[in-house]
Amino acid sequence: MDGKRKKTISITSGKGGVGKSSIVSNMAYLLDRMNEVTYIVDADLALGNIDIMFGIVPRYNIKDFIDGKRDLKEIVSRGPNGIKIIPATSGGYELSNLSDSEKNVFLSGLRSIPDYDFIIIDTQAGLSSNVIYFNSICEEMFLIVTPDPASLTDSYAVIKVLNKKTGRKNFNVIVNMVKDEAEGLDVYKKLLSVTDRFLRVYIEFYGYIPLDRNVADATKRQKLWTKEYPLTAATLALRDICLRLLRS
Repeated sequence: MDGKRKKTISITSGKGGVGKSSIVSNMAYLLDRMNEVTYIVDADLALGNIDIMFGIVPRYNIKDFIDGKRDLKEIVSRGPNGIKIIPATSGGYELSNLSDSEKNVFLSGLRSIPDYDFIIIDTQAGLSSNVIYFNSICEEMFLIVTPDPASLTDSYAVIKVLNKKTGRKNFNVIVNMVKDEAEGLDVYKKLLSVTDRFLRVYIEFYGYIPLDRNVADATKRQKLWTKEYPLTAATLALRDICLRLLRS
């Protein structure tokens, strides 16, 4: 027994443009800074962008592993500070809907990863069969929501479908792009009012990340905002979320 926590979590969203992959990348960086061995799996298998977030060009990707051309350890790319990234393809649609055998290969590969504290699976937005699958194999799921009414509507749809298809009843909500905690709680309560009325699930407000111009600046430069701006408001908010994750 190596004492490792070995927790696998998914980060998902109902729609694109909510900052999901940015949160994944920066969460992994902060966890690594907290001495947590962290892997990111870019599970947007056809249009991956985690490598772009880190400004790296992977030699191999998850398709090479699923096709049996490379071992899992061969496709792992290194990000800053030792973060380990399992990159997706970009523009290759062959893995848009994994077959049962491909899912088995992926899952066995995931289980073969030796020592880690966290595996963070960054799913694509929406409700494809891949999204449902990746969320089903994770111990915890985090849903990224913004104040945009479309984000709220699509987030409710994600919760409803995942509850029906996977039986998941517990969902963690992170509200992004708000001015303060009060607005974050307001967005969460709007979602809660609908889920409480129509579904038998439990959604938990896990934290919020404020709108922060330093996030846009760092992202534009393909830099991590948590690394470039360690004391900016968004970094401090995400650090609180990571600390809570360590306590759970």
